[in-house]
Amino acid sequence: MKKIILILSVCYLLFSCEAYVTEKSDVTLSGKYVVSKLDITNVDQNQTLDSLYLLGSTYQNSVLPKPFDSISINHFYIHMDYASIRMKLVGVTQGGQDIWGYGNAPNEIFYRILNNNSYDLGYLQFDYITNDGSSRRITFHIENDGYESLQLKSSGGWFGGKYGEKQVMTMSLTRVGP
Repeated sequence: MKKIILILSVCYLLFSCEAYVTEKSDVTLSGKYVVSKLDITNVDQNQTLDSLYLLGSTYQNSVLPKPFDSISINHFYIHMDYASIRMKLVGVTQGGQDIWGYGNAPNEIFYRILNNNSYDLGYLQFDYITNDGSSRRITFHIENDGYESLQLKSSGGWFGGKYGEKQVMTMSLTRVGP
């Protein structure tokens, strides 16, 4: 009888313990996206002002690096595969290949995902050379990674004004192709 109780106790201990499992957050950035909405938040010492750009509007800020200095809603495309990013679709060849303003071979732009864990999707970061020859590093927080959408938020930059003004860009992207 003692052996049966011992066996049952051991079985209870082995099978009743449930391991704590957290869901891993895998980002699925691959695909071709178009900027479908742009939210610009300007923060100065006294207030916060938001500007929302929707279909048909264009955001322009000459202080930002190219191609982010001019973003036309539903006309600014970004393509990502497993490791590289291409930006600013400028045309299509007769064979149907996309022609990109940034990220074409041999000047490919490779991105990194930083701090991705079960609680945060992390940050998308890449370095590239603009068309005017300057080197830039761009970092976006991945706020939402849906099946057909992606939302990226910049950490912001300080521009102009008497005391300086911080501008944060939130891009809502919609998947338009593989």
